[in-house]
Amino acid sequence: MSQAVPVLTVLQPTTALTARDWDDIWALSCRFYDTERVYVELNLRRHAEIALFWQGGVLVGMAAVDVYGLHFEERARRVIFTSQALLDEAVRGHNLLQWLGLRVFLRERLRHPLQRIDWFFDTFSYKSYYLLPRNFAEYWPRHDCATPPDVATLMDHLALRRYGRDWQADIGVVRSSGHKRLRSEIAPLGEATLSDPHIRFFASRNPGHAQGDLLVCLCPLHLANWLSLARHALRRAWRLVPATSR
Repeated sequence: MSQAVPVLTVLQPTTALTARDWDDIWALSCRFYDTERVYVELNLRRHAEIALFWQGGVLVGMAAVDVYGLHFEERARRVIFTSQALLDEAVRGHNLLQWLGLRVFLRERLRHPLQRIDWFFDTFSYKSYYLLPRNFAEYWPRHDCATPPDVATLMDHLALRRYGRDWQADIGVVRSSGHKRLRSEIAPLGEATLSDPHIRFFASRNPGHAQGDLLVCLCPLHLANWLSLARHALRRAWRLVPATSR
């Protein structure tokens, strides 16, 4: 479907999803994942909100969102956690997830103007991990420097709270549940792909990604990172403008 048809983003409580929504979510999910419907729905229902991306009445993307507060090292902060972020190939590169992230961030910033806000997520796809180097100046883990001890401690705290015994702190990976993995044709890692240092790093840090192991990532949502994201998003938007219109 052509990107000339606008994409509508609907962020709503998970409890507001209809039976038709769940059918569409499953139809999208099973294109990307080797899994069972009952497992997908059970996990999604644990999240507070679901963002659905609609184009011409067709579900072309989604993301589960949780936002919560915690005190860590005597400091109050907010955490935006995302999971099962999927986008149809036709709408990739149009900053849909970035706009969603900004929307959730601004909502939290208005409610908690003085608290630090971090983005926390897990992934078994290099494409999701690649959102970090493609957009942000500071994120963890990364190939060009070690994760600072205080950041590693925070990531361990967040991951242990969410994943329990499945969290393997020594390697920064969540052990696969065995119920869900990415289909082999969605994000294959070939010689050309692995020439990119960011992707090569992802593959080395999460060698069990094909079996469903999850790499845990953290990105501080401070001003420098938002400025970095804006620069990258503008470059992508400019590339989409037809040469005859520039």
